[in-house]
Amino acid sequence: MRIGESKLARLLGLGSFSAMSILRQAQDERDVGRGEWNGRIVRRGNRAAAADLDPLGEAMGAGGGWANPEFGAYYATSVPVYAAIKLRADAVSRPAVRLYRSGPEGSRLPVASGHPVHQLLERVNPWHTRGDLWQATEIYLNLWGQAFWALERDQEGRREIWPLRPDRVTVLPDRRSYVRGFVYRGRGGQPVAYTPDEMVWLRYFNPLEEYAGLSPLAPARMSVDMGGDGLRFNRNFLRNSAQPDFVLLTDAQLTDSEVEDFYSRWEARYRGPQNARRPAIANFIRDIRTLGLSHRDMDFIRGLRWSLEEVSRAYGVPKPLLADLERATFANINAAERIFWRNTIVPELRFLEEHLNRMLLPRLGYPDLSLEFDLGSIEAMQEDESSRVARQMQLLDRGVLTINEVRREHSLPEVPWGNEPAQR
Repeated sequence: MRIGESKLARLLGLGSFSAMSILRQAQDERDVGRGEWNGRIVRRGNRAAAADLDPLGEAMGAGGGWANPEFGAYYATSVPVYAAIKLRADAVSRPAVRLYRSGPEGSRLPVASGHPVHQLLERVNPWHTRGDLWQATEIYLNLWGQAFWALERDQEGRREIWPLRPDRVTVLPDRRSYVRGFVYRGRGGQPVAYTPDEMVWLRYFNPLEEYAGLSPLAPARMSVDMGGDGLRFNRNFLRNSAQPDFVLLTDAQLTDSEVEDFYSRWEARYRGPQNARRPAIANFIRDIRTLGLSHRDMDFIRGLRWSLEEVSRAYGVPKPLLADLERATFANINAAERIFWRNTIVPELRFLEEHLNRMLLPRLGYPDLSLEFDLGSIEAMQEDESSRVARQMQLLDRGVLTINEVRREHSLPEVPWGNEPAQR
């Protein structure tokens, strides 16, 4: 039996407003403003996705369980997680963004820096810089596997981009248009609705949930917790001697008050670094017997190193870049930087390019433009660029490539004399 929206809202404790109703209100306001109330064209979603939906999912959203708010706390409490994500966020924010327009015969023509898209990506909003936007995006992707850009307008009608916390955003699926919209719930629970053309949704593919991203932290969480547990145990061990090192044996049966009095006097005399190695005297003690596992036997350092290695694997950051310098040399650190950029950052930048070219530029009204990150100023990529140029020169000398083919690869306009192979 299909539950009505008002009844479903009451059952879910939403009063007279459900996520679907406030989104429908936002859609109506947008359509009236654009004159699209009647005859609006709606693209149908795929039939398989529609078969997976239910009234609860349509009203409340899908995929919320994957955006666990606890994931955000790891960035503030785990050194390996913070270091890996911060390194990736800093790297993603370094390259400049270039815009291109399709030219004749497949060439790409650079767009001037005064273009509105350039200005928007440089002046994101009154409170965020260009670097803030890219860092927030990468940090959100690495913590929750998805990021949301709200596209809004200021009082003068200028576009603004506002990155939103993914654990507070709900995706509303739809049987006809795949995604009906998005709802942001702030700290106080007040819902704010966004239509699909007011939001850019970037997410890592999740094979277990179609409407949620997969956080890199999800598979590494147990190892990160293991490292945190080891640190907490180590801290308590050093502060309070978390496990007794020995047992004192006596011939007499001590009462509870005598035992407590002994502990009080013992801690007053021997607890703390100022009393380390102070000789102990107890005239009623018959024998001293040490206990099983020592602090060394627990091997905390190996546990911490394993936790660091798991974070390195999950985030694609080589260990030398996470300050694991036990076997580091100048040569392998340079190699680690090149591997980091080639295997981790460049694919991440291509991922961002594809999503923004597909979702951001058409929403801004520029479907004919393409966005690309400029890697020419990245030191770790310059050696690969030099090798690529040298290879192209060899192919040019042997007549395998023409001048115009090479110029097209570098987004340069063709020349009239560049279609013939070089004469040897």
